[in-house]
Amino acid sequence: MDYFELFQSEKVENAVELMGLDSSQYPYAMTKGDFEVLDKLKVAYYSGRETEEMCDILKEPTCLISNEIKRLFKLYDRSLEYKGVQLFSTASENTTSPLYWVAGFPIIDCLHESSQKYGNGMLKELILDKKKIRGLNIFRVAGLLEHKVIVTLPVAESILRRRLYGIGLRRVKVV
Repeated sequence: MDYFELFQSEKVENAVELMGLDSSQYPYAMTKGDFEVLDKLKVAYYSGRETEEMCDILKEPTCLISNEIKRLFKLYDRSLEYKGVQLFSTASENTTSPLYWVAGFPIIDCLHESSQKYGNGMLKELILDKKKIRGLNIFRVAGLLEHKVIVTLPVAESILRRRLYGIGLRRVKVV
């Protein structure tokens, strides 16, 4: 099975910046415990400037996915839980109010021993151990400083067919 890392594309220059989400409550590397204490729905704000890009995946303050990605993920894994973040613009002329989701991704210890890290603990090369993945379609890799969401080839293809905005996919080595 082929696996891909899902991330916010580097081509996005002006991703929407959220206000009103406490980074201690919505940390970058969210744990299962962090996820469980979140409210079912939280309100946050964004500036509403014309230059802001509404991406289907946001990386700050934590990984947030659009409603469209949530619907797609439900096709492949009905057990995933979600907590909502409803956005409202601070600009009165902008009435766009997108709904984003924090997903309770299973965090799997599947990092292969041949994966390489830099001296500061950041990942140099991600290599997954296929024996430890256990047939999951969507998951996060445990034991990393970075937030790595991994999807299978069918999920990646579904994402590409939908032409979602601001999505990056990178093939991951599996041994």
